[in-house]
Amino acid sequence: MVVFAFLALLSVCLEYGFDQPLLPEWLLVVIQLSAVAAYLVVMVSSVIAAPERLPAIKKQWADVIFVAIALIVFLVEYEAFREHILKAGMVYVGTLQVLLVLRFIAGVIRWNLEMSTRNLHPARMLVVSFVIVIFVGGWLLALPAAVTPELRAHTSIPVRILQSFFTATSATCVTGLAVCDTGTDFTRFGQIVILILIQLGGLGIMISSTLFGVLIGKRLSLRQSLVLQDATSSQTIGRMRSVIRFIVIATFLIEAVGALLSYPMFATVEGTFGNRLFFSIFHSISAFCNAGFSLHSDSLSGYGRCWGLYISIMPLITLGGLGFPVLQELHGWLKFKLQTLKRGRNTGGLLPAGANGQAVVYRFKLHTKLVLISSLALVVIPAILFFAFESAGNTAAVVDQPGSSAVVMRDMPIPARAGAALFLSVTARTAGFNTAAMDENSLSSASHFLLMLLMFVGGSPASTAGGVKTVAIAVLVLGVVATLRGRDNVEAFGRTLPTRIVKQASVVVMLMTAVVSLATLVLCLTESAPFRSIVFETISACGTVGLSTGITGQLSEIGQVVIILAMFAGRLGPLTVMIALAGDKSPVRYEYPDENVTIG
Repeated sequence: MVVFAFLALLSVCLEYGFDQPLLPEWLLVVIQLSAVAAYLVVMVSSVIAAPERLPAIKKQWADVIFVAIALIVFLVEYEAFREHILKAGMVYVGTLQVLLVLRFIAGVIRWNLEMSTRNLHPARMLVVSFVIVIFVGGWLLALPAAVTPELRAHTSIPVRILQSFFTATSATCVTGLAVCDTGTDFTRFGQIVILILIQLGGLGIMISSTLFGVLIGKRLSLRQSLVLQDATSSQTIGRMRSVIRFIVIATFLIEAVGALLSYPMFATVEGTFGNRLFFSIFHSISAFCNAGFSLHSDSLSGYGRCWGLYISIMPLITLGGLGFPVLQELHGWLKFKLQTLKRGRNTGGLLPAGANGQAVVYRFKLHTKLVLISSLALVVIPAILFFAFESAGNTAAVVDQPGSSAVVMRDMPIPARAGAALFLSVTARTAGFNTAAMDENSLSSASHFLLMLLMFVGGSPASTAGGVKTVAIAVLVLGVVATLRGRDNVEAFGRTLPTRIVKQASVVVMLMTAVVSLATLVLCLTESAPFRSIVFETISACGTVGLSTGITGQLSEIGQVVIILAMFAGRLGPLTVMIALAGDKSPVRYEYPDENVTIG
């Protein structure tokens, strides 16, 4: 069945992925119908061989729905076009092709979940999952149907394949760096593939697989729960189903609201209602997943003075960068506040009291406190600094001309410059959108350096963002404070942080520094771009940001491979990649004697 499904999916790609099918159409139809026959035989035989047939049918409810839809479409089309049997047959074959693709996806998900039950380290499972998705997405984007004829005419097949895998990696790792223009070089099919890769990469490969696996009747094993716990940075294994449910519902709900709020912003988009709606959905998903992909060649530079940018795109970026554990706790806090308000009304304004008579207060976890405070500081302080850096040297105020589209930040009027500074502060930590030019001539050296720092920090743990994460930096800062105060323990908000957390934060920062340094060194040898641009590009790739000074499209083949590896390592995290590549740890039953060394 797996072989037939793979051959059928391959035949669909050969039929629709090229201008002219590479194989005779009759052969493709035979392969597809054979796969359908094998699929039906396997499904029916499994139901017949089951001890209880009704539970077996319920277990395969998704497969039954697939077949029912195909039969209904065939019967309806046959009745409506009784004299056009050929057309009805084409509709039926088309429906079966969709059925085959869905069935193949369900089979891959089942295989993915089965693999997670094997003796495979969770970190390795995450790496394997991302590699598989990038591989499939890269070949789909390499199909001629995914790119425009203009791009095919100006690039060779090997170059286009490398560009496709670069784009697939950037989308799956929610980075946003692009060697091809998403809006003009890819067809609608290619853009949809990119959007799916962004959603899978932002939501998480294992989370997506688990969602569909639960829908098709799979139960979570202990090892699957461990893999998901590692992917979501959750501290509880028994509640993984509820955690996954919250992540999926919150993701799609926030993205849907964001698409509705951003829809008026794309009033100038040419085309029909469907085209404008696609723009809204694409940018909403790209913003929440902190991907930075845009269907405009200049990102969001044309929307710097649009309120939709600040009421839809910025909140999406912020919520996506907070992390799902923080979103879940904020949801619990909001429910607590609503219940408190409701009880206060029922008791005449009196707050509910606990067992000791004191008012009940919702207490955030230490992780949430560190994330919220560090995120707020990393938005407000850099925004003020960006505005100050780009305002220095402006001796004359720029007159705000209606319809003007200034993209150089220092040349913007003061209100637009303030908005651009705020947006740049938000988007710099892995979102990748920009409303102002990023090249060396458009931003000051101070702004570029601050951008590099923000890109290196990134978002928060278990979020759609990259970087070393805000909590790691916060822990290191707290460690410095504890050392300066002469304290043996690292403390925050009346709690002591375990030593292993401090060590892990140090390792993450050191590994990210090593990855950035190595990638920068290689790019300095292979590229002719200025050093500042190379460092900026490397940090943007490792932090999965997507901002660039404009050298991405000028990278050599070796440079593109280096950036691909940097984006991959940055999305999974250097620590996760190193654990996946390392062997199984063996227990150590001894300790060496202590001996002091001189520091500083």
